[in-house]
Amino acid sequence: MRIREVAVSTTDLDAAADFYRNVPAFPVTAEPDLVTVEVGFSRLVLRRGERFEGVHHLAFGISPDDFEPARTWLRGRVELLEVDGSDAIDGPPGWDSRSVYFRGPDGILLEFIARQADAAAPASTGDTPRPLSISEVGIGVPDVEQAVGELGKTFGLQPFTPRLASFTPVGDHEGLVILVDPERVWFPTRDDRPAHAPVRVRIDAPAGGLDLTAAARIEA
Repeated sequence: MRIREVAVSTTDLDAAADFYRNVPAFPVTAEPDLVTVEVGFSRLVLRRGERFEGVHHLAFGISPDDFEPARTWLRGRVELLEVDGSDAIDGPPGWDSRSVYFRGPDGILLEFIARQADAAAPASTGDTPRPLSISEVGIGVPDVEQAVGELGKTFGLQPFTPRLASFTPVGDHEGLVILVDPERVWFPTRDDRPAHAPVRVRIDAPAGGLDLTAAARIEA
């Protein structure tokens, strides 16, 4: 499953454009009412919206060979979150990955994740880390198990590991929709809960559409 596009709102389009252009150094196209951020074969679309509770969560996939350069790059531009005194954080069992986490506009929780499943992906050739794609998008849903079943029926997607009552990824190493209980705190923060705000996700899957909540929609 590949995530082709994620669309969310932001309270300050200019600040968001500056952040994605200068911190992760992604290609950014800014228009009066729209900012488009190119993330490998994916794109992040930002539109102006009202202030909201909670935060969105996105992960950007990178080659394992880019992990240390990306970590060093980000350290010079933004505060990295730590677990047990380290900002290099191992993924859950079965993921075989390492991540760095940081916050962006409107408190969005961002992540660079290097999966061994992407070991064949070439390292970046320039000074800036080259993302492969938007690897994950997190969505709070009232019933995680029900949402897992609906994604399976609509798009044929399967749950990934770990499968918990309050947290279940759906998809595979190429792309994951992270379904969580609305009151679950995003790892590795202490108090960031899923955003109560619109999010639209376009994936590679058989044609269809699914409203996970009144604000969250998945399309193919």
